[in-house]
Amino acid sequence: MPKKLAGCLHPRGTHAPKHWVVAETLFEGREPTVIVDGAYPRRFANLSRVTIAPNATIARQLGPLIKHCVTSRRFTTDQAKLACGTSMNVVATPIAGPFGHVRAVAIWAGAVGEELPPPPRVGVVEWDAAVVVCASAEARSLLMDGKPVEQTMLPEMLACFDRFDDRSEFLSLLRFSDPVDQWIGGATRTFIDGTMHRLHLAARASGTGVGRRGRVVVCDITDVEPPKTPDLYSRALRRAPIPPGHALALVDLSGFVIHDWVANDDDPIGMWAHHLPLLHPDDRQQIRATGFEMVVGTRTTASVRVRIRFDAGDEWIQLESHWTRIVTGDQPQVLADIAIVGAMPPSVIDACPRCRPLSEGAA
Repeated sequence: MPKKLAGCLHPRGTHAPKHWVVAETLFEGREPTVIVDGAYPRRFANLSRVTIAPNATIARQLGPLIKHCVTSRRFTTDQAKLACGTSMNVVATPIAGPFGHVRAVAIWAGAVGEELPPPPRVGVVEWDAAVVVCASAEARSLLMDGKPVEQTMLPEMLACFDRFDDRSEFLSLLRFSDPVDQWIGGATRTFIDGTMHRLHLAARASGTGVGRRGRVVVCDITDVEPPKTPDLYSRALRRAPIPPGHALALVDLSGFVIHDWVANDDDPIGMWAHHLPLLHPDDRQQIRATGFEMVVGTRTTASVRVRIRFDAGDEWIQLESHWTRIVTGDQPQVLADIAIVGAMPPSVIDACPRCRPLSEGAA
């Protein structure tokens, strides 16, 4: 009768792949789903299929482990045994959003005593109904080279990409009528050191009207997926000759969202890309009516005068804009040439540390 072999015969380090899995926990009340599994970007995949779980026992532990990590906001561990007798560590590390809530969890499994692989670079971005954007420290590192930016607007966040795949589908999260509630996309970005990186993004949105909120997990997957070439048309738009005091705005009419804002680097109007403008109450109906006419196709161009300011204590800034509809369909788009009329009055944004140099130069 053959002898029973004692102990595990697997080579050390072969019980589970040496990589992390990233699961999103973007909104409470939802089951966590997988968005990155080692070398494989995922589309909200089920936890039961992750490659780091060599058997069903470990796969079943992942959900409760992630839940505990989210509620405790701490590094969490558990143990399990394989059929060969090897004891496994299963670990979860929290990835916090800009307000401290855990919006994603990185998980790994390996034999007891094995070293953890280097952690993945993962950040979180959140936005409100006005698309005021806040980013975690790691997201600021991935998107803005670590600049101490507490909040910004959508145009500045998207302008950091050399290539942003699926922009139209991303904007579907923000439209007024029948918005989508989840989106997966990718982007290419050149870091401050000149290296190009591939980013995998997974977003969810929830709520309606002024209560709608969106969140996106940003994962650097450069090690497993090479960056795509920069987008030719985005680069051309950013280098277009623009008269002083003018800006080009790309507006998604399905949600009335400005998602690109291009101006000369030394022009004060360029700094508006990271500030929320307040529209004069008497001008709102004109904006809505013009936008509606462009959506239904009764006009393709328009000239609109409006007043904005950035704080209730500011004077109104007079603007003249010329709109051209450039895309029709479910995501109609307008390209607007916007110019300041007359002298620009003092504004609260003059005190913004990022804007002050330009404001002082224009004075």
